[in-house]
Amino acid sequence: MTTRRARAGGFTLIEVLISVLVLLIGVLGVAGMQLLSIQANQGAYFRSQAVYIGSEILDAMRANRQALGSYTITIDPLDTTNIPADPGCATAAAGCSPAQTASLDLRQWGAHFADVFGAPDYRPALPGGRARITSNADSYTVEVGWVQRIWDDTDASDGSDLRSAATDTIELTAVLRP
Repeated sequence: MTTRRARAGGFTLIEVLISVLVLLIGVLGVAGMQLLSIQANQGAYFRSQAVYIGSEILDAMRANRQALGSYTITIDPLDTTNIPADPGCATAAAGCSPAQTASLDLRQWGAHFADVFGAPDYRPALPGGRARITSNADSYTVEVGWVQRIWDDTDASDGSDLRSAATDTIELTAVLRP
């Protein structure tokens, strides 16, 4: 009498381990792509905020062409001495002169970068945000910059071996005539 050996069915342990390893590598790849996507979305958000902030002051300058020379400024969140004081004319019956309007515009615009109003829960519109408005004859350039963290391992000088601080700047130039 011959006995037939039953054919073994199912997976062996090594096949299961290899399939789990392949699945794990795929999940890690998806997680890495998700991190890069978040970084790219954050960078796009900061860039769009910077364009909005730069366009905002250019619109104010277009509306107040009589005081264009009063709009040159450098704003650093660590040094707010360049941000003009409140001219106190916004609620005055006589209103604001063009120079006072420029000071008021720059003060309100400076709130994107530094706490000019003394708010207890202040957060800047851009991390490490700074700005500069320069002029060359009728050409006015607005530079808005910020610092963002990027996922890489190229710069350990900031105390991180996985994320580095990257400085980005946008520049808007407009020709404005009084």
